[in-house]
Amino acid sequence: MPIWTALMGWKGYAAVALAGGLILGGAAWTAQGWRWDAKLARAETAWAQEHEAQAQAAMTAIEAARDEGRRRTAAMEKARDDAQNQAAAAAADAAGLRAEHDRLRARVNALAHAAAARDPGAAEGSPAGTDAVDLLAYMLGRVSRRAEELAGIADRARIAGLTCERAYEVLRAR
Repeated sequence: MPIWTALMGWKGYAAVALAGGLILGGAAWTAQGWRWDAKLARAETAWAQEHEAQAQAAMTAIEAARDEGRRRTAAMEKARDDAQNQAAAAAADAAGLRAEHDRLRARVNALAHAAAARDPGAAEGSPAGTDAVDLLAYMLGRVSRRAEELAGIADRARIAGLTCERAYEVLRAR
């Protein structure tokens, strides 16, 4: 019996339908695979683009943080240099004031000795006259030295406060 006779009738139709179904099913499976591959490729491309965008954003953020750190460091260095310049200026002023203090002290001593020489009671060697002038010169010297110390403390505190304020403003500003 030839194969053609066996495919006649309902068995033939069933075999043809089965073969057609298998061919259509295979074609649908292949088409579905192509669609899945395309969808997967689009998802991978989108993921790669998103990953690249995130990496670029991270690099931008890192560079911005580095720039901010450099700006803050430069500003802190400038504040420190300004404070050192102010301290040097204050030290120079203090040295000038010490020289002025020494001149005034010498002048007070000269005036005290001149007053003692002019005073008839002091000229005769009266201890009261010379003691008062010496006490005045001594007290003036102590007051002057203490004023110099307080001025130095005030200068250092002012410079430190201004430097701290500048540093705070630098760190606070963005």
